[in-house]
Amino acid sequence: MIRTALAMSGLGGLVVAFFAVFGGMALVTGTGVIIESGLRSNISGQRLVHADVLVSAPQSLAQEGDLSVALPERAVVPSGLAGELARLDGVASATGDVTFPATPLGDVKAAAGHGWASAALAGGKLVSGRAPRAADEVVVPTALAVRQGASVEIVAGGRRGEYQVTGVVNAPDLYFADRTAAELAGRTGGPRAGTVDLIALRAAPGTDPATLAEAVQRKVGERYEVRTGPAKGDAESPGTAAARGMLIALPSSISGISMLIVGFVVGGGISLSITRQRRDLALLRAAGATPRQVRKLVAVQGMTAAVAALLPGAAAGYYLAAHFGDLLIHLGLLPQELPLTYSPIPAAAAALVLLGVVRLSAWAASISASKMPAVAAVRDAQSEPRQPSAVRFNSGLLIILAAMGLSTMPLFLRGEVAILGPSLGGLLSVIGLALAGPKLVQNATGLLVRMLPARVSPPLWLAVSNTHGYALRTAGAVAALGMVITLGTSNALTHTTVMRATADETARTLRADAVITAPAYGGIPRDLLGEVRAVPGVTSAVTASTTTVIGRGLALGDGAESAMARSAMVLGPEARGLVDLGVTKGSLADLKGPSIAIDERSGAVGEHRDLVLGDGAKVRARVVATYSRALGLGPIVLARDLVAGHTTTDLDSTVFVRTADPSALNKLDKRWPALSVASAATSPQAGETSAQLWINIAVLAVLLGYVLVSVANRLVATTAARGTELTAIRRLGATPGQIRSMIRWEALLIALTASVAGLLMSAVPLMFLSIGFLGRPWPAGPLWLAPAAVAVVCAVVGLAYDLPARRLVRRSERVA
Repeated sequence: MIRTALAMSGLGGLVVAFFAVFGGMALVTGTGVIIESGLRSNISGQRLVHADVLVSAPQSLAQEGDLSVALPERAVVPSGLAGELARLDGVASATGDVTFPATPLGDVKAAAGHGWASAALAGGKLVSGRAPRAADEVVVPTALAVRQGASVEIVAGGRRGEYQVTGVVNAPDLYFADRTAAELAGRTGGPRAGTVDLIALRAAPGTDPATLAEAVQRKVGERYEVRTGPAKGDAESPGTAAARGMLIALPSSISGISMLIVGFVVGGGISLSITRQRRDLALLRAAGATPRQVRKLVAVQGMTAAVAALLPGAAAGYYLAAHFGDLLIHLGLLPQELPLTYSPIPAAAAALVLLGVVRLSAWAASISASKMPAVAAVRDAQSEPRQPSAVRFNSGLLIILAAMGLSTMPLFLRGEVAILGPSLGGLLSVIGLALAGPKLVQNATGLLVRMLPARVSPPLWLAVSNTHGYALRTAGAVAALGMVITLGTSNALTHTTVMRATADETARTLRADAVITAPAYGGIPRDLLGEVRAVPGVTSAVTASTTTVIGRGLALGDGAESAMARSAMVLGPEARGLVDLGVTKGSLADLKGPSIAIDERSGAVGEHRDLVLGDGAKVRARVVATYSRALGLGPIVLARDLVAGHTTTDLDSTVFVRTADPSALNKLDKRWPALSVASAATSPQAGETSAQLWINIAVLAVLLGYVLVSVANRLVATTAARGTELTAIRRLGATPGQIRSMIRWEALLIALTASVAGLLMSAVPLMFLSIGFLGRPWPAGPLWLAPAAVAVVCAVVGLAYDLPARRLVRRSERVA
């Protein structure tokens, strides 16, 4: 059976299936590596290397029946817990640790400060001098190149001060007296009084850290997380949970389109392989082979090609995952200390998925050939069905109509939920084209045949007739190539259009002439706002920051059952002069205490909302204003009083300034080096949107490259299998030049048909999106993508047809 199956399929059929499975294996394996890393990866670099066990608060919010939501702000634990844990058997010491931004003005690089008690746990030893004791004393790292006894100016915890260097330590970061560190970290007053970031435990001699961790977990219960070994890095880095959640959510968001493309290409490759064997399968049926034997033979062919592609495809998948991880690090979405995890699990899972897809595709493609009566199978082996399936055609049309209906969502809604309509519409239209394609191609080419003038050149007439007669073969290539154009142009232009609409609305919302940020200091220093207001020409200045809030129904389209994390801007009541949210009811002047403002479509003034802040704190806030400009600043704005004490640094991130002379703000650089002054304000989602755009471009480039290579492979195999047809045409008197011209006309017809179909399927959703978001019928962004995509498709189709055709024409000359 195996020998017969391989002999019938031929090298061309096996190659088509091999490359389809190879690309699919690479994509699924790469996706699996990203997901596994989100589940199992650990921070590679740890600061508290000499701590055996770390106790910290959870950095994620568990949800029943759904994925946990990451908490990006540092959640804290009571400092008194350290004393309780120190009394446990097997504990040698228990030390509370805090981390806060601390930047020397002489060497302005983002750094961190800690209490001296944690220095030994970080492996720090004094090179010279002594530990800090007073409030104005500090121990600096050797990398700072500051001698003991020197005076250094430091911005620590947002406060600028003069500190005496009492020692130099061979460890990174700066170390203050423990009481001073607690004050600078905001742990001596306010909501975080009497707390620490984490508690580091050292095991007594002879005590196994794992055993100690179990005892500590029994002591603290489910309130806190206990980590040891490689997992300690998660406790030190509160952003780890968010990064892991992104690694899980990101592949999930693109898995639909990825699996659609993989199934489309693999199924098409198997179907083409079977189409090439229709005559041989018909002869087998005539010779007495049962339908089951025919299906088994086809399955053996597909599985043979699939098994051969598994190992090289898996290797390519790990390679893609590594480069995708580098892209995430470059975009700032993945900490460099959180490496990807590589194991055989993704490859094994991908192999099971691809083998299942191949088996299902082979079964589906072989049903008609196996069930057809033997005499009818031989009779129809050399031609396609004269009429494509009516059920298939009608189903395709209905899907295309549904896709166009979904694409109109931006006409009625404006916001994140409205983007889903055009995006889903593009995917559905591709599926609809694949189903309705044969009938559409047959009708279109039939009309073209009737419209051709009587004196048309023979090669053109033959090309149109071939395209009409083999509508199923033509439609497969048209659907795949149309998908390349549709997904390539619509996805990119959708993002750029939404980015433009967001930027335009942000510009109308934030009426600032200048925007000041200070990332090198961990946020806006506490004295900076007063100095900005004192600059000549400044009429007003307000601070703002961004954080994450978790709740139900925060934006239009959010489900009522599961909580969603939303990026939110934090403002005070004084912001109303510089921030115009398009308030419809209430006033931003009431943003005091536990209050919020929300999108007018999500709630009403006077409502109370139960929220979870970025550090896991549960609060109840009153809606004091509703607004219409939710696209720019997001669907929710939090009062500064509500968020105070619930962010990692408790510092604002931005100063919005109204001034007659923005250049006058540059004078602040003398006192505050590394200050950033910009002329345009951005929304809190701007960085996320830009990063998402680059991620989508990278993923689509790989996916569409896979489709192009697979389609080219299929076209080459299809053309190479037309040796008998071209020889017959040659014997009827056609010259080699006419045959080559016919092939080129066919390639041009397919490329142009695919281009028109792809552009139409992307143009309609983009038109509705642009009208809804920009008030005009054309999108924003690089419109040259459309002709570029058409050019690529034409080049691929032309080469895929022309190269094998030249060889076939030379062979037909020898036969003739």
